[in-house]
Amino acid sequence: MRQRALKASESGKILIKKAIKRKDWNLEDNRWLIEASKILEPNQNWDRLATNYIYASYVSFATWKRFREARQPIRKETFKAFCQVLDLNWKEVVDSGCHLSEAPPISHFYGRNQELAYLTQCMIQERYRLIAIYGVGGIGKTALGYQLIENIANRYDYFIMRSLADAPPLTEVVATLPKIKISSHSHNNGNYLSSLIEYLYQHRCLLILDDWEAVIGTNERNYREYNHFLQRVAQERHKSSLLLLSREKPQELELLSDRFVCFHKLRGLSCEEAKIILKQEGLVGTDHQLEEFSRRYSNPWILKRVARQVKAVFDGELSFFINNVSDSTFFNDQIATFIDNQFRELSPEEVNIMYWLAIRRNKALWTNLQNDTKNYLSPTILFEKLHCLIERRSLVEKNRNYGQIFYVLDPVILKYLTTRFVNQNCEEIKEIINHQTIQGSELLISHSFITENNQDEPLTQEQMRRIVRPIQNYLQTFFYGKEQANQKLRTILSLLQDRQDIGYARQNIELLIS
Repeated sequence: MRQRALKASESGKILIKKAIKRKDWNLEDNRWLIEASKILEPNQNWDRLATNYIYASYVSFATWKRFREARQPIRKETFKAFCQVLDLNWKEVVDSGCHLSEAPPISHFYGRNQELAYLTQCMIQERYRLIAIYGVGGIGKTALGYQLIENIANRYDYFIMRSLADAPPLTEVVATLPKIKISSHSHNNGNYLSSLIEYLYQHRCLLILDDWEAVIGTNERNYREYNHFLQRVAQERHKSSLLLLSREKPQELELLSDRFVCFHKLRGLSCEEAKIILKQEGLVGTDHQLEEFSRRYSNPWILKRVARQVKAVFDGELSFFINNVSDSTFFNDQIATFIDNQFRELSPEEVNIMYWLAIRRNKALWTNLQNDTKNYLSPTILFEKLHCLIERRSLVEKNRNYGQIFYVLDPVILKYLTTRFVNQNCEEIKEIINHQTIQGSELLISHSFITENNQDEPLTQEQMRRIVRPIQNYLQTFFYGKEQANQKLRTILSLLQDRQDIGYARQNIELLIS
C-alpha cells in the first residue's frame, strides 16, 4: 500500500499562518489535535480521551509543529486533517515535490520512546548503515519502523518501507526505489546491486524491510542475493540507512563489522505503556487491575485483542472480566493460531525444551533442564538450543533472582504451551489405547507431568492443577467415567512391560490412575 508523506509549500506555509490567525487559537492549544482526531477517527470520544493526552494515530504536538513549519513531511491523512481544521484546501497547501513511502496502515502508537531515541542515535549520530530490530510476532516492530519514518523523515531524501512477507525477488524491492531503473541486462549480470549501492551513495535513503524471516525459507538463489545485498549495504561506503525488521535475529549478519551493523531486540511493553493502550481501548479498573492486566499481556497484538473483547462484553469493566471469566491469563483460539504460526519453525529439540519450561512453570534453572532432558539432549545441544530460543527466537527470557538464573516464558506463551502439552498428551494417549501400540516418541515418555519438587510443594500443586487433572478430566469424559478411563490406562502399563525406552511413561500413567 503506497501512502504519500506531505509537507506544505512555501506559499502553503503562508496560507497556514493566515488560517491560524483567523482561528485565533494559541499554537499550544490542544483543540488543534482534538479536531484533527475527530476528522481522522470520528467514532472516538476525543474530548474525553484528550484529558489523558490521547489523540488519533500520528496526531501530536510534534506533528502539528512539523505541519506548520513544513521542514519535513508528515503522513498524508494527518496533513489533510490539519488542513480541514484550518478550512484550507490541502491541494493548495501541499508541496507537490514530496516523495513516496510504502507502509501498511498502523493503529495507535504509544511509548517506545527509549527505542526511538536509540534508533535515531544509531542512524543519525552513529551513522550505522544496517540496523536489525527483531522480536516475536506482534511485539510492535512494524509500528516502530513507521514511527521512526515519521520522526526522522526530514533527514533523508527518500524513505520507503517494504514488506518481504511474500519473499519477492530482490530486484522487485530495488525497483521500488524512486528514480532507479533495472534493465534486464543489469539484472542478469548482477550489476543492479552496484547500481543500487551507487544510488544509496548519491541519495540519502531510509529503506525499511519488514518480515525478514520470510526470506530465510526461500529458494537458495533468492536468499543468497538478499544476503549479498545486506553485506554490501553494511560494508560499502554510502550515506543511507537500512532498517531490517524480523521475528528472528538475522544470524548471517553477526559476522559483519560492528562498526556499521547493530542489533536491537524489541521486548514487550512496559506496564505504563500498556496501561495507556488499555485506557485508549476503553478499559476501566483500579490501578492494580490495570497494572496486573498489563503485566500479563505485554505483547501489543495480544493486549489489544483481549482488551477489545473485554470492551465488547463488559463495556471495558476489568473487574467483571477478572471476577467472572479469568483471574489468570486469558487464552482463546485466535491467540493460539497467532502463536502457532511462530512455533512452526522450531526444531524438535527447541519444542522439547519449551515444554519443560512450561511444566516447571517458569521456575526452571539450568540444572533442572539438564536433568530433565538428560536422556534426550546432550548438555552441548541443550546449551545451543536454549541460546537459540533466547537470542534468535526471542521466546525465552532470563530472570535473575537471589543469584540464580531462571528461564521463563511470557504468561501468554506459558498458557499456550500448557494447553498444547495437555491436548497433545490426551490425543497421544487415546491413540495408544485405540491401537494398543506405543510409538516411542509420545510426550508421556519424554516429559514428566510432575517434576521432582521436594522443596517446592506449591509447584507440585500447580502441576497437578494445570497438567494432571485436565488430562484426567478429559480421559474420564472421553471414556465415560473414572473406572473405565483407569482400566484403559492400565492397558498402557501392560504395553510398557516389555519396553526399555519408557522414559517417564510409567510414572505418568500411574499418576493419572491415582
